[in-house]
Amino acid sequence: MSLPIRQERRHQLRAECNLTAGIHRASRSFDGLIRNVSDNGVFLCSSQKLLPGECVCITVEPTGCAPLAIDAEVVWSRILRHDEPDGLYAMGCRFIDVCLMQTATSLT
Repeated sequence: MSLPIRQERRHQLRAECNLTAGIHRASRSFDGLIRNVSDNGVFLCSSQKLLPGECVCITVEPTGCAPLAIDAEVVWSRILRHDEPDGLYAMGCRFIDVCLMQTATSLT
């Protein structure tokens, strides 16, 4: 008996990582963890829940690189673990300025 093959919905390859990130929105700032990144967005975990449609600024300081500030929109959000005091949430965020970055790249 064979198991059904799960259809992959991703269109971009992901690079696995564990980057500490600052998440900033209009009302507050808090820490999170970027678990993977693609050309179009990031998979983010945090004890704070973000709602689909929210726009945030994600700041990271990768080793050996200058700090980055990335504007992103939350596409989906779900709770991963209920055993944390406030829960642990997972969010998929898409980069807002992807078109501008692609345009800038194509001009060089």
